[in-house]
Amino acid sequence: MCTIYSRSTIAVAFALVAGLWLISCTPVATRPAATTEPAAEAPAHRADSARWEQVKRAAREEGKVVVAGPGFPGLRAALVENFQQAYGIQVEYLGLPSGEVITRVDREFRADRPSIDVNIGGFTGCWTMGERGQIEDVSTQLLDPAILDPAAWRRGALKFVEASPQMPQDFHCALQTAEWVMTDLFVNTTVVKPEDIRSWKDLLKPEYRGKIASFDPRIAGPAQTTVPYLSRLFGLDYLRDLYVGQQVVLTGDNRQLAEWVARGTYPIGIALVQAAVEPLRAEGLPLQRVFPGDGPGALTSGFGTIMKIKNSPNPNTAAVFINWFASKEAQEIWEREMLELSLRKDTTSGVPEYIIPRPGIQYSVDATTPEQFFAYGAQARERLQQLLGR
Repeated sequence: MCTIYSRSTIAVAFALVAGLWLISCTPVATRPAATTEPAAEAPAHRADSARWEQVKRAAREEGKVVVAGPGFPGLRAALVENFQQAYGIQVEYLGLPSGEVITRVDREFRADRPSIDVNIGGFTGCWTMGERGQIEDVSTQLLDPAILDPAAWRRGALKFVEASPQMPQDFHCALQTAEWVMTDLFVNTTVVKPEDIRSWKDLLKPEYRGKIASFDPRIAGPAQTTVPYLSRLFGLDYLRDLYVGQQVVLTGDNRQLAEWVARGTYPIGIALVQAAVEPLRAEGLPLQRVFPGDGPGALTSGFGTIMKIKNSPNPNTAAVFINWFASKEAQEIWEREMLELSLRKDTTSGVPEYIIPRPGIQYSVDATTPEQFFAYGAQARERLQQLLGR
């Protein structure tokens, strides 16, 4: 993951700018109420307080946990500091892109030398590593009675990433702690009027050729939510007409993509992430989320899934960290630094209004489902790889 200025980093260096950022975020009071939508059900087990105490004692003896996660400096610092304060256990945090984590885990498994205990990242890594037998059922790691309380969660239960078609269907490869509306489309309002894009098909207008940038949909990252969504809505030919016909410029760098749109280099951006957008908006740059009427967005977990690497060197500290990550304290850190809406009901950090599900909008697509990723996503990735090369 590239280095991106986090909210806490800006607060240290630019106190006034940080204050403006807080104004731009929506308070918790406007969040959606608990939904009745079905979730991947938690396994039928009760909290085991005795085992939880035993695992915590063993974790203190191990004394260290290795966590791979998004490379946002503020997130890294806050997670490390607060977990170490809570449990007195050292955290080695590896800020790596999801693709690098998957490659590293695979390489280390082949050498029989896993070094990472826990991975925080996108839901697709759960399937890739799960199908290779490289992660454990995360539900077996959940022991803290406080996080097993259904009343703590917006869905009335913990939500797990569903198993892929190639995995046992009762296998819980990752715990999903965040859910929000994907940030599919942004514009620079000094160059492109938001009201001029009423439909996704408006992006195919000749005047926008060469003016659109996107996160690279061929690699792990935010475009692997947006592109399958567009494929589902408009078909594969639309992807061809957009990415090839409109000469869309690609990058694998979240910060660069947001900078391009904010500075007007490419005034239309596809699959930006809010942790890169909001620091620029706080500086007064003219970035605005656009919601085309024929595609208001899909629900996604973003980076907010956590999984346990199999045969890791510190299994007890891994379990303690996973349980802590689902706590109110850790989820408030997550919201504050990543600006992703937690599935917990009791967090109090602000998030941008544009990621909160809007009343009256039916979000019919959940990007974290195997159907969405393996049906529409696989076709979209294959077509774009054919068109754009690998």
